Amino acid sequence: MKFPRDKAVSHTELLAVAGQRRRKLAPFPAGTAVPVRPRQLSLAIVLALAGQVVLAQEVQERLPSGDQDAQSAQMPADAGHAQVLDAVEILGTAEENKTIGNTAGASKEDIERRGASHMSDLIDRISGTSVNSLYARPEVSVGVQGIAGHGRVSQSLEGITQNFHAFTKDIGQTGSIFVDPQFLKSIDVTRGVNASTGSLGSLGGSVDFKYLDLDDILLPGRSFGGMVRGSTGFSKYKNGQKPSGSFFLGGRSERWDVMVGAADSENDAYKIGSHFDDGDMLKYFHARNLNFYDNINNPELNWGGGCRYQVRGVSSGSRDGMENCQLSPERLNQLKQAAKSGALEGTEKKAESQMLRLRHYFNDDYQQSLEMFAANSRAKYQTDQQPQIIIPEGWGTAEPAYWAKNPWFIATEMKSQVISLKYKAVVSDLINPEIMLYHEQQKRDQQWKGVRGTGAVGQDMHYFVDNSSNGLKLSNASHFQASLVGPLRLDSSFEFRRTHKDVDSFSEADWLEEDKKNRGLPYTLAQEWDPSSKNKSSGFALNLSTEGDGPWQASAGAGWQRVTMDVDSPRFRTGNIAKEGIVPNTTTLLNAYRSQGYSFGEARRMANAESTRIFNEMKLDPDSDNGNNRFNLDDKKHGFNLRQANFNLQYTQPGTGLTAYGSIGYSERAPTSNEMYTSGPWLKQLFVANPHLKKEKNLSLQLGVNYHKERWLTTSDEFNVGLGYYRNRIRNHIGYGPIWMENDAVMNGKSSVGGAVANVNNEAAVVRHGFELNLAYKQSLFYVGGNLTLPLRHNNKMCNSLLPSGNAYYVTYDAEGNAVFSQVGGQGPSSCYSGWNWMETSLIEPIRGSLTAALTPYNGKMEIGSTLHFRGKQRASYYYIKDAQDPSNNSLGPLPNGDGWIDAYLWPKTIKFDLFFNYRFNDQLKAGIYIANLTDEFDGTPTSLGYNFYPGRTVTANLEYRF
Repeated sequence: MKFPRDKAVSHTELLAVAGQRRRKLAPFPAGTAVPVRPRQLSLAIVLALAGQVVLAQEVQERLPSGDQDAQSAQMPADAGHAQVLDAVEILGTAEENKTIGNTAGASKEDIERRGASHMSDLIDRISGTSVNSLYARPEVSVGVQGIAGHGRVSQSLEGITQNFHAFTKDIGQTGSIFVDPQFLKSIDVTRGVNASTGSLGSLGGSVDFKYLDLDDILLPGRSFGGMVRGSTGFSKYKNGQKPSGSFFLGGRSERWDVMVGAADSENDAYKIGSHFDDGDMLKYFHARNLNFYDNINNPELNWGGGCRYQVRGVSSGSRDGMENCQLSPERLNQLKQAAKSGALEGTEKKAESQMLRLRHYFNDDYQQSLEMFAANSRAKYQTDQQPQIIIPEGWGTAEPAYWAKNPWFIATEMKSQVISLKYKAVVSDLINPEIMLYHEQQKRDQQWKGVRGTGAVGQDMHYFVDNSSNGLKLSNASHFQASLVGPLRLDSSFEFRRTHKDVDSFSEADWLEEDKKNRGLPYTLAQEWDPSSKNKSSGFALNLSTEGDGPWQASAGAGWQRVTMDVDSPRFRTGNIAKEGIVPNTTTLLNAYRSQGYSFGEARRMANAESTRIFNEMKLDPDSDNGNNRFNLDDKKHGFNLRQANFNLQYTQPGTGLTAYGSIGYSERAPTSNEMYTSGPWLKQLFVANPHLKKEKNLSLQLGVNYHKERWLTTSDEFNVGLGYYRNRIRNHIGYGPIWMENDAVMNGKSSVGGAVANVNNEAAVVRHGFELNLAYKQSLFYVGGNLTLPLRHNNKMCNSLLPSGNAYYVTYDAEGNAVFSQVGGQGPSSCYSGWNWMETSLIEPIRGSLTAALTPYNGKMEIGSTLHFRGKQRASYYYIKDAQDPSNNSLGPLPNGDGWIDAYLWPKTIKFDLFFNYRFNDQLKAGIYIANLTDEFDGTPTSLGYNFYPGRTVTANLEYRF
C-alpha cells in the first residue's frame, strides 16, 4: 500500500524500511584494500566535506522543538545503536521486481569474505557462470550457462549496460565490462531470458554489478562517517599482492546523501602453482603453446611427448585444424622447475578507481528522489603472455629450468568512466516512473611486438579503441488488482542509446604496406582489422507479473529493439565480378587475328587488349589491380530488428517450503561491426569480411525446484537447496569458418584469395545445457554453502553455406580454353567442420563447483573456515574431416574411419583449497587472513596462443575500519 497523503514520510523512516529489507552483514567479512594515494584522498575528502560537515545537525534543525525533545528522550545512552522504527509498507519501484527461478549470485558477505583483487576469484564461485577473459585483466566478460562473448550476456554496472566490443590478439570473444572489486557490493545473475530494455540485444542471462552505497559504510545510527579497507600479501607467499586499499567517506541529511570513494591496487607478477599429478598432466595437458629454449635462445622441437592429434581443417590456412600435443616426462619436470623458479612475467596489474554518489530526496508525498552516480577507473596490465622455458647450459643438464625473461605479451592500458543521473518517484498505484540519463566510455590501448610466423617480426604493433555511449532509459511500474489472479504488476520500459567506436590500429599488414612504400616496392592496401562504427538502438519492453504471497507466481514479457549500424570506411577485400560471361582465350584470339594477316606481335597485342576489354566489362571495378577481387572502401549501413519474449511460472506448495519453477524465453542478438568486418592476415591466416551475417537466435529453457526451511535442526537455523536444469539452443551462432566473398570468382571450389576464413553463421544449432545445484545451511555456530555446475555434453559442429551473399561466379574452361563465368546458385555448397578457433567454439564445458564451510563462535565475532574448489577435466570435441587430411597423418590417437568426432585434452581436473580467518573486534574494526590455493595447485586454461595461468599459494591480510 501507499503512504497516506496526509502524513509526510521522512527520509529517516524510508531508510529504516530499506534497512529492514537489506540482508544482514556477515559476522566477519574480510575487506579488501589499504591507504590510497593523496590525490585520491584529497578528492574524496573535499567532495564529501564540502556539503556534509553539518549534515548531522541539519536533521535536528529541521525538526520542531517538540520533536527534538521527544527524540532526545527516546535516544539510548549509546548513540551508536540504531533505532528500530515501525515497519512501513511502500510501493515497489521499477527496479524491485521479483525474479522467478535460480537467482544465485554473489552477496556482499561473499565478496567481503573473499577480499578479491581479481574478478575471476568472485565469478568462479557462482554456479552456471564462467569468466571469458584472462585472469590478470581488470575487465571481465562473463559467461552464463554456456553463453559468452560479444554481448551475448547482458552485463551492467548499476543498471547501465556495458558490453563494449574490441579485438583481442588471442582471437577471443569480447564484450567486456570494467568493475573494480574493491567497490563491489553484489553480483546479481539472472539465468535465461527476462524481457527488459537492459537485456534486449543479448541472447540469455544477465549480470548486474552493484557498487557500495552509503548504508554500507556508515556505522549504525550515524549520519556521517567513512570506511577504510586495506589488504596486502605477506610472508614468502604474498605472491605479488602489494598493499592495496580503498577509502570511503559519506554523510546524509534529511534531504541529501553524499558518498565518495577511492581505491588503489597493485599486483606484481605472480607465481603459478607447481603441484600436479604427473600422470594426469602427461595425458590431459595441452602442451602446444609451451616453448622450450636452450641458454642461447635456440628453440628445440617442443614438448617431446608427441601429439595425440594433428589434423587439418577445411580452410587449409595457417593454424587451421587442431594440434593437441602432450609433454614428455622430461619436459613435464622442466615445467615444474620453471613454475617453482619464480614469478611469471606478464601477469602484472595496476589499477585505481574513484566513485561518487549524490542523492537528493524531495521528501514529498510522491517520494521523489534524484541520484547521480559516477565511477572512473584506470588500469595498466599485461595479458596473453606466451610462456617460454629456458633450459640452462644446454639440453640434458641437471640445472633446473626457469621462465624466460620478457616473454611475449600484450601491454594494455584501459580507462573506464560511467556517469548517470536517475530520477524516481512513487506517484500512485499506476504511475511509478524512473528516468535515467547516462554516459559511459571505455578506452583500451593495446601494444605488442610482431611474433614469429608473421612478416613483421619484432615490429611495434598497436590497437587503440575508444568505445563511448550515451543513453536515456524510461521505465514505470504499475500495480493493480485483477479479480481472478489478484494483485498484478506491469513494468514498461524504453531505452534509446547511441554508441560510437573509434579504432586506431597498426597491424602486420599495415607494417608490410609501409615497409614496401619506404623501399619503393609495389604494394597493396592493408585491410583494416576492425573498423570504426556508430550504433543507434531504441527498444521497449513490457513485463506483466503477479504480486503478493500466493502459491502461484507468474510473469510474461516481450520486447523489441531496432539497431542501426554505420561502419566508417571499412577497408576489406571483396570479389570483383559483376556478371556472367565468357573471356576468350588469348591464343584463340591471336590465331584469329593472325588469320586476318596481322603480324604475330600485333596480333598478340590485339588479342591481349580484346581479352582485357571483355574481362573489364565483366568487372565491378575495371581499374582494380587485384584481378578477380578488389578493395571496398565505402561506408556501410546495417539494420536489425531484434525480438525478445519470456514466460515464467512458479508454484510453492503451502507449508512445505518446496517451490517448483519453469521458464521459456526467446531472444535475438545482432552481429557487431568487428564480427562483420574482421579482415586481413594474422599469423599467416587470412581473414575476410562477411557483411552478410545474420542475427543470432536463442531459445532458452529453465526448469527447477527450490527448498527452503527455517528452524530445521535448531530454533535459529536456515536451510536452502535448489536444483535447476538449463538448455540454450542457439541458431545462427557466429564462429570462424571458410567463405566465398561476394562477387568472387570461384575456381576448383576455392575463393580467389585462397584458404580464407571469416565470421560465419552456423546453420547447425548450438546447444548448451546442464544442471546447477546450490545449497546453503546456516545457524549461529556454523554455516555451509556450495554450488555445482554440471554441463551435459553436446558436440557442436559448424555448418555453413560458403556463399552468404548469394552472389558469386564459378570459373570453368571450355574445350577451346575460354574462361566461362557462371552464376553460383543460391548460397553455394554447404560444409560441416569444427570452427577455426576450436578451443573456444568446440569446448566441452567442465564440471565446476565449490563448497565453503566455517565455524562462527563467540556470537559470530570469529569466522574460521575453508573453501574447496573443483573443476573437472577440460576437453574439446573436434569434428574430423577425412578428405581434408594429409595421408601422412602423425596423430597418435584413434581416428574415425570417415568423418567423425575426436576429443582433444586441454587441462586435467583441478582441486584447490582456501583457508580464511576473520575476527570482528567491534562495529568499527574487522580483520582477517585469506590463504588462497593452499596446496599450490597448478591451475589454468589454454588459449589459442598461450595460457591463462592462475596464481599459486597466496596469503593475504585484510583490514576494515569504519568511523
